[in-house]
Amino acid sequence: MLCVDDVYGGTQRYFRRVVHPNMGIHVDFVDTAIEIPFQANSKLLWVESPTNPTLKITDIAEVARVSKDHGCLLAVDNTFCSPYFQSPLSLGADIVVHSVTKYIGGHSDVVMGVVCTNNDDIYTQLRFIQNGIGAVPSPFDCFLAHRGLKTLHVRMEAAGR
Repeated sequence: MLCVDDVYGGTQRYFRRVVHPNMGIHVDFVDTAIEIPFQANSKLLWVESPTNPTLKITDIAEVARVSKDHGCLLAVDNTFCSPYFQSPLSLGADIVVHSVTKYIGGHSDVVMGVVCTNNDDIYTQLRFIQNGIGAVPSPFDCFLAHRGLKTLHVRMEAAGR
């Protein structure tokens, strides 16, 4: 697995201290603004754009093209831009994640995430995992997220000034 080198600290810790030691998945942290060192066994490239905390930018469309050339899936953490400013699936990403806790929720009162894909095979696998582990938000958490989503456009316009 490859991961942008300036990734959110919680994501980095998860990859280094959970994924690698418990699942045996090797993770290389790379600068996606420079050449990405794909290997024959690279299966996933994880990108944030902009990154957290230094706001590095990755050309998602270009990285998606190169990833596909190497038979590698591209996952994009789109938390900072939110779906309001950026649509990584339309740029070629295979998987997009959002922390609903941040901009989408908008009120710091829900802990939730979203995983999106437009690939039927990936969707089927993710749906199976979600069902198997019971990762389903409560109706009240959905209400809170929906409430925040109603004002996302106003908050993002103000943040983008």
